[in-house]
Amino acid sequence: MKTLLTVVAFALAATGASAAPVLIGHKTVASEKLDAATLKAVFLGKKVAWDGAGRVVLAVLKGGPVADEFLQKTVEMNASTFNNHWRRLAMTGGGSAPKTFEKEDDLRKFVAETPGAVGFLDAAAADASVATLPLP
Repeated sequence: MKTLLTVVAFALAATGASAAPVLIGHKTVASEKLDAATLKAVFLGKKVAWDGAGRVVLAVLKGGPVADEFLQKTVEMNASTFNNHWRRLAMTGGGSAPKTFEKEDDLRKFVAETPGAVGFLDAAAADASVATLPLP
């Protein structure tokens, strides 16, 4: 019994640790040049239009390890701080909050169907319906 619990605990820990965020975008965003500063500006609402793909449309996960890891690397915030940032912007008329999703499948479908959309999810959830963009 103790061995079984150890195996189950190890499997759960390994599953949680394997969450690796990936940046995805609508096929129209695939040709955009995304350096670290540009990506940060996009996710903080400072860059609202792509150079060649129209309006930026953000799609984010509500929270969890993938969101925290991606946002920490990209904008140096956890999901809670990021959400507060967007609440302040929306309240002061500085922008519209990103479209938020509970499920990665819903986020991926939204990005695939929305020109100019960009978001993030676990690498295992990405597929050919979206462009996988390199993280700077």
